[in-house]
Amino acid sequence: MGDTKIRDEKSEGSLSSKCVESQNIILPKDIFRNFFTWLFYQIYNSLAFHFWLALWLPLIIWWKLAGDWLYLFIAAMLMLLGFSFIPIILIICRRRAVSKQYTQFCKEIIKSAPGTDTEDWESIVIKLNSYMYENKIWNNKYFFFDGWSCQQSFRICILNPFCLKKNKDARIKSFKESQPYIEEALKVYFARVDEIWNQICSEKSLSAINLEDITLPKQSYRFKAVWSLKTTMNRLYFLTVILPCLYCIYPSWKFNIFFRVLYLSSTFLLLTKNFQNSRVALMKIEDKMQYILTVISEQKIDANGWDQIAKKMNVYLFEEKVYKNIEFFFDGSDCKRFFECNFSSLCSSKESAQLFSLDVELWPYIKQVQLACGNESSV
Repeated sequence: MGDTKIRDEKSEGSLSSKCVESQNIILPKDIFRNFFTWLFYQIYNSLAFHFWLALWLPLIIWWKLAGDWLYLFIAAMLMLLGFSFIPIILIICRRRAVSKQYTQFCKEIIKSAPGTDTEDWESIVIKLNSYMYENKIWNNKYFFFDGWSCQQSFRICILNPFCLKKNKDARIKSFKESQPYIEEALKVYFARVDEIWNQICSEKSLSAINLEDITLPKQSYRFKAVWSLKTTMNRLYFLTVILPCLYCIYPSWKFNIFFRVLYLSSTFLLLTKNFQNSRVALMKIEDKMQYILTVISEQKIDANGWDQIAKKMNVYLFEEKVYKNIEFFFDGSDCKRFFECNFSSLCSSKESAQLFSLDVELWPYIKQVQLACGNESSV
């Protein structure tokens, strides 16, 4: 009965989908200058920000009556510190708003059948933004900024928690009457993901790459630390982090040189480690699929095999403009460690609090790699 109802709603929604496609789709990303202006707009219109502003009035009155600058300074610092919690409150409110609309969210996914491409989610953004504003769930018409933010919300709030709950009773307890809609939405989404996987498999774009003239960074750098430091320094966030650290060394000049060298070395080490762990964020789902397929396609998964995979992926990521040079992987060992840390570990993850996507849609393909590598025990 529930499946019939879902199919009926899917057929009824096809007309509305065509209506949306026939219109000029205007997303918040087309209205606001960038993501940060949209974010500031959301903060400005939030109840937490208005409450924070209202607290300044008694503070000013207290200062006028007391006339003590010290107490005013302390209170002002506490108020400014409190402002930093407003984005956190906004994130909590947004997740709560999505949790109240699991059914509607899944209905739109069932109707639109989006894949991994963020453009597939833009029609859903238009419908959900309008729905949440008209039903007074959100106080403005710009809940989702673009297709990417909508897709990430689906992964973090629905896909990850639902797939991590293996017990059906636990799913019913968490998602209640939305459970059948979520199951149907996931079937639609996974079917689209499988289509993309089959398309990538049929193209075999990396099989024609000539690897004779391709060298790995390990052949150009004497030490891996030099490569790591260079790649880290080329990242934009490097300056934003290292400059405050360098400033901290100046007032600590009275300490011995050992302390300053240890402090600076630790900072560089942490930044380098952060880069090693954050490289996967540069890759889209399609890029990750290509990486997994390259590992599966390698006939012999040994040290030399991982070197070949690293070369192919370095060329691919450079040509697809994912990375600005062909030094994404240092060598085969780095490529293998990248897979183990960012892919193999996902299948065994039991975390309940997801700040980032677990790439659940890639789990079946990751298990194929584990079988190809002879790691059946880790599946």
